[in-house]
Amino acid sequence: MECEKLCFSQLHLPEVDSTNRYIRDEAARLWIESNGADALLVTAGYQTDGRGQRGNRWASVAGENLLLSILVRPSFLAVKEQFLLSQVAALSVKHCLHFFGISSLLKWPNDIYVGNRKICGMLVELDYMGNMLEQAVIGIGINVNQMVFEKMSKLPVSIKMLTGQSFSVAEVKDVFLTEFSNYYRLLQLGDYATIRNEYKQSLMGCCGMLTYVDAGGEFMATIKDVCDDGILVLQRKDGTVGRYAFKEVELLL
Repeated sequence: MECEKLCFSQLHLPEVDSTNRYIRDEAARLWIESNGADALLVTAGYQTDGRGQRGNRWASVAGENLLLSILVRPSFLAVKEQFLLSQVAALSVKHCLHFFGISSLLKWPNDIYVGNRKICGMLVELDYMGNMLEQAVIGIGINVNQMVFEKMSKLPVSIKMLTGQSFSVAEVKDVFLTEFSNYYRLLQLGDYATIRNEYKQSLMGCCGMLTYVDAGGEFMATIKDVCDDGILVLQRKDGTVGRYAFKEVELLL
């Protein structure tokens, strides 16, 4: 899949509290200075207060991983279709990893895993204008060369740990941006079906029973569907179907 590449206005910061926070705070100025770019990109060598989903902190050794935030203005996308942006970002990372010889799966809503080890997390923050999206900030952290991680609830892994090779963080960034351009162009062209289908097929649990936990406890289920608004539809072993919003259910690995 090859599409015309997006034009990114890029800024690198040696250190920042959070690339998502920075790009949101500076969005107006950065757009003025972007000379008609399609998207803004802020990367950082180190984040002192990196944020992930569920309020988690994203810990990273300085200079060893890809830490970035992209700001786009998808005014063509309805609020009810907002989850497509998460799907685009997750699939872009999956294909980026494939370029480096790594086979990965997506863990709903948008974490990326190799086996039961997390290699990438992301945080998507949205602003609305009526029934349409105004802008979106997509924060992504990909473990590239880090070999030792502090104790975390989800066992991390990096590209180097999986391949035994060190890679330039800049190279990983360039591959990711190419993939993101391809998927974002599909979004602009209205080819939502391709994005949705590939996302669903890339999910852990799309083809078999796995263990989940919700407010009622643990249960076995398979993924029946993911709705346009991100709602996860699970079918249990007994055939009953449940619908879950973000934070209402967790896949146990």
